[in-house]
Amino acid sequence: MDRLIRALVGGAGLAAILGLLHGEAQGAPPGTAPPQIVARLLQSPPITPNLFGTTALRISAKRFWSEWERARRDASASPELRQLIAPARALSRRQQIAFVQSAVDHRIKWRSDATEWGRHDYWASAAETLRHGYGDMEDRAIVKMQALRALGVPTNDLYLTLGRDRVSGPQTVLIVRDGRTYYVLDDTGGTPYTPERRPEFQPVLTFGYGASWVHSVPMAKTRIAGGGSSARSTAF
Repeated sequence: MDRLIRALVGGAGLAAILGLLHGEAQGAPPGTAPPQIVARLLQSPPITPNLFGTTALRISAKRFWSEWERARRDASASPELRQLIAPARALSRRQQIAFVQSAVDHRIKWRSDATEWGRHDYWASAAETLRHGYGDMEDRAIVKMQALRALGVPTNDLYLTLGRDRVSGPQTVLIVRDGRTYYVLDDTGGTPYTPERRPEFQPVLTFGYGASWVHSVPMAKTRIAGGGSSARSTAF
């Protein structure tokens, strides 16, 4: 494992990196690195989701840290999740995306956080939602995210996005990148769609593994003094 890291990063800084790895190994034999730490190093940086005609700007989103930490918990060991995704293991990636969209809608019935958790807003982990069998749109999007992750979708291809739909109001969706194509899994259980198919949706905040973004949307050209015009943008 150390030879693999040496080939990737070269000699410079190798001792410091290995020291970090060995420090996080929690008792791993000298000269070895735990697979989860190596996977973290090899993980590609998240791709900025400039979707729905927006520009995504990286932010810290501290207000949501505790919620996102719960949402991103790996649920692959959950018996309920394993049962949910079992029929999809042999499917193609796009078939898996469509399967998860439909299966979660049927498996998790809608219920508000106030009713289910006694809190105004609570992002349940996927394991919690699957055990209860109920959740709101954030909870169901989180289950979809963890289901696809358990099916092998790389974490940097998964985005939890909060936004506004001009027709139905506030929405939370899961966005999945498959090659160069993005698919939106909304809370209706309908067929996943690409962003250009739903221009009425405006993303506001997006959470990904490794980064968070706020979306800036262009405003219509505004007439300014002197007869000219100027294009402006605003970030929600």
